[in-house]
Amino acid sequence: MKPSSLHDRGFTLLEVMIASALGVVVLTTGLVVGTQMQKRALFEEQTMTAQVTGRAVKEMLTLDVSRAGTGMGNTPISFDTPVHQERSAITVWSKPDLKTGIGTTLGADPDFEPPPAGFPASDALQLYWGDTNGMITLAPCPTLPRVREEDVTTGVTFCTRPNPSTALVDTTTPTLAVLASGGNKKACPVLVDSVQQGSAKLVIKAANAQVPRSDICAGTVHWTKATGDIENWVALRLSGAAYRVNWKGGIPTLEYRAPNQTAWSVLSRDVEQLIVREGVVNLGPPPTASTPLNQLEWYPSDTTPPPSVVRPSISDCDVAQYNSGHCKTDNFSSTGKEDLPAPTTKEEVIQRLRQRVRELEVTLVIRTRRINRDASTTGSDEEGLAKDGYTRRRYTFRVAARNMTVGLQRPPPPVTP
Repeated sequence: MKPSSLHDRGFTLLEVMIASALGVVVLTTGLVVGTQMQKRALFEEQTMTAQVTGRAVKEMLTLDVSRAGTGMGNTPISFDTPVHQERSAITVWSKPDLKTGIGTTLGADPDFEPPPAGFPASDALQLYWGDTNGMITLAPCPTLPRVREEDVTTGVTFCTRPNPSTALVDTTTPTLAVLASGGNKKACPVLVDSVQQGSAKLVIKAANAQVPRSDICAGTVHWTKATGDIENWVALRLSGAAYRVNWKGGIPTLEYRAPNQTAWSVLSRDVEQLIVREGVVNLGPPPTASTPLNQLEWYPSDTTPPPSVVRPSISDCDVAQYNSGHCKTDNFSSTGKEDLPAPTTKEEVIQRLRQRVRELEVTLVIRTRRINRDASTTGSDEEGLAKDGYTRRRYTFRVAARNMTVGLQRPPPPVTP
């Protein structure tokens, strides 16, 4: 037999072990790199999703805020459900406890949960506007000095101009509408039962125990024209929206609620915090000749840089804050004197400020839905929170309330001797 040559030899055991070890190293490195790239791609996708969410929510909020007060301006709406409440076209609640509903008109909700310890609370935003589609203009009744009359057969009715539109009425259910004067008088929500074109009347649902809902809107005094007041009563379908961040189930969820509804709808599960500041127009004389007229004062004040006057949120203003100059409700005339007497209640201070809201600054803090377990958990993130593996993005934008030009509280007319 011929002796074996090197070409006929196989791998030795040592060579096989070395090759296997090298293969394992290469495969492990590939798997680690692939896993890291996959994680990176996943978190980049989540960050992009959060950015898209921020833009979508911004567009929706911008649209709702810009049409707040349509048809009624910033005239307060007088509700009674069952405790007398007044709601402005734009109302911001500063970090409210919506689980109990104390201090707000949004009511208590057992399905609401505040954020857990270590996470910031959010503001709540409530908006109202009138739908001008099918708007009806009211007119004084033929034999009365007012637009409201009592009918023994139909109940409460309001007189309108000839041939009123029937587009306001929903044929299946009573329509929630609002009656606004365009002057000093408060707007009144009503349930419209029907529109009688022949007799030019707006019929209010008689089955309701309180029609209209508020004591202020009941009777005849509210509907009788006062000396020197502006009245141009119109009836519009009442619409609007409310926004809040609910931590039910441990996940922050931006929710939306339509007017006169109890159910909240989910808008986004990426919004961790909602912050709203209100820009109030200053009707007083400018402090210097170079200061622009009608400049905005923001509630609450911006903390960077520290302001000369620290202003709280409007919902936190009261008479003491007014007296100290932190919640100014000045409505000055050309003489530099305040036209209106000093407010005596917290509700009056808040109402005067909300009547002069002209712009909102909205901040959305968006976070990714998953935790990056490889991220650092020491120190603070860009939002000042302890690093927890979430990636956050902050969106801040300002929206002008385009319809807040009527309904300012005017000084009482002079008394003629």
